[in-house]
Amino acid sequence: MQDPNAAKNLCPRLLDYVCVVGSHSPSQSLGATNPDMLRRYPLEDHKDFFLPQDVVFFCQPEGCISIPRKRMTSLRESNSFVFTLTEKDSGLMRYGICVNFYRPFERRACAADRSPCDGAGTAEGTLAPSPHTRRKLKQKNNTLTSLCIVSHHPFFSTFRECLFILRRIIDACNKTCVKKMKALGKSVRDPVWSVLAGHPQAIECPPGFVKTFMRDIETWILRLLSTPVPVPGKTRVDVDVLPNDVQPPLVFALPDRTRLTLIDFPLHLPLELLGVDTCLKVLTCIILEHKIVLQSRDYNALSMSVMAFVSMIYPLEYMFPVIPLLPTCMNGAEQILLAPTPYVIGVPASFFLYKRNFRMPPDVWVIDLDSNRITVPLSADELPELPEPEGSLLKNHLKQALASMSMNPQPIKNLDSISAEAVAWARQETQPPHLAGFNPFIYGNDVDSVDVATRVAMVRFFNSPNLLANFSEHTRTLRLYPRPVVAFQANAFLKSRPKRTPFLACLAKTQSVEFFAEWSLAPTNVTFQRVHTGVFDPLLIGDKPKWYSTQLNPVYFQVFDERTALVSALKESTLGDENAEEDSGSEDDSNESSSSSYSSLSDFVTDMMNTDMNGETPGKTPPHTSGLVSKPGQQAWAAGLGSMLGQQAC
Repeated sequence: MQDPNAAKNLCPRLLDYVCVVGSHSPSQSLGATNPDMLRRYPLEDHKDFFLPQDVVFFCQPEGCISIPRKRMTSLRESNSFVFTLTEKDSGLMRYGICVNFYRPFERRACAADRSPCDGAGTAEGTLAPSPHTRRKLKQKNNTLTSLCIVSHHPFFSTFRECLFILRRIIDACNKTCVKKMKALGKSVRDPVWSVLAGHPQAIECPPGFVKTFMRDIETWILRLLSTPVPVPGKTRVDVDVLPNDVQPPLVFALPDRTRLTLIDFPLHLPLELLGVDTCLKVLTCIILEHKIVLQSRDYNALSMSVMAFVSMIYPLEYMFPVIPLLPTCMNGAEQILLAPTPYVIGVPASFFLYKRNFRMPPDVWVIDLDSNRITVPLSADELPELPEPEGSLLKNHLKQALASMSMNPQPIKNLDSISAEAVAWARQETQPPHLAGFNPFIYGNDVDSVDVATRVAMVRFFNSPNLLANFSEHTRTLRLYPRPVVAFQANAFLKSRPKRTPFLACLAKTQSVEFFAEWSLAPTNVTFQRVHTGVFDPLLIGDKPKWYSTQLNPVYFQVFDERTALVSALKESTLGDENAEEDSGSEDDSNESSSSSYSSLSDFVTDMMNTDMNGETPGKTPPHTSGLVSKPGQQAWAAGLGSMLGQQAC
């Protein structure tokens, strides 16, 4: 993964885009349709980064799904995950942080087609629909909706919090508008969501208070897009997204080059999902540059496992395509798996069931995260074992790191507010005697400390005598400018190792080692060198802001405006939302076959295949806007955008 701290990669924008994805007209029949871009902010593309039109497929990888209320217990009611968009030419990676949830809508038949639907005849004077038919016409369904942030910066957890807050704001405004509409004698279920979704009737003549809320919501989003970027190792940005008595400020900070690069997700996740032994086998495949496909029903576990595997090989860098989540519903997505180069790609569990005519290449390793199973390709050679004793030491260190999370003492909770001396004293006082010397580079049993210990274990593994120790002694610099050219003397390197193993012979031929020879001349991150000298403490090399934010200069930025109508809406809003109570069983549709849950993944894929979803990249359809913040001329999409999926394939 790219180093977000490198000066040439530091984007001056904290957020690039905020998107709302779903369906303009949710399917009246259950199933999946092509997702639509309901809204995007800003409306104009940045000159250095056009928003790809097929980003909607990454937000909803299995299509925009419509399901009945009672089936929601069997599907993901609300989840978040990460995807990446990579430029073909520069290799720059942008991150998409997405929150998916189902919002209700009513299946109402219009006057023109009510008669054919209820089957009571088409002539005037026919009998009114039966109660069962009326209930069927008004059955409450749910349509998948996505809130997404696209950014150059990997603040996954903080951006996810921003999206949850945005949804909370929209829901609060929506509930306030529903109350006001009822007071006017009008029955509209979701006036604010209807405007956001671009429903024609909602956009034509929304009431004045709906316009006011929409203007305030869009102003909040645009102010969030204006948030400044923290300077790595120099400043932190404290952002007030809500009143301080409701939500403390969100902190954005980046470590300097002497600390590990920011990884804002649980790096140890693959170790927990697959176990240490299976995880090391997958890591071996990635280090030796085999083709890897991971699959799971859980988008979040899938995307983060892909990124974790690639990040764990630091200080080496994976030089080939990495796609944490490849959408099932995108037309032609399976063609990427035919690429002749190595890759690491994550796919939903429905991917190969949906692409029934696709034949997997014979050299691809498939790892199923749900069943903890590895499918070895038919044409694969035997995977070499890790060198010993380094392999056994690495395995023990990783197992110890995982085991430490279940041990006492508990993590220091107020780590970000006390001094370094006090932290060192607290660690010394709380370390039980029988654990002395248990593992010299584990300095805590919280998740973040375990992730640091995992990365330290990998750095120490690569710097061991039977791997890359004294690596620079076997490189020769041929040219420094305009770009360094370094020759790696592989034969001399292999002869210098105490044990020449098949793993090392394969490792010396990889592009990651060749690039490491060039990169190590002027590394953009020097943490691995500090680890080589025995610095393991997260307080000194940790990537999370809690370890260094007190040393940074604060920059305060306010997104929430106390003068807007959002204040009253949030005060009126309660956690036990009225829509949940309303949906808890006010209608009895138990006779509908659609209320039963999917019995298997194959049933879900069958429903997908029976819909009109084609997975074609959306055309030039401008997103609907309320016309309150943006000018009409800003609604046009930029012409000539290439498919980001095609860029990743190249």
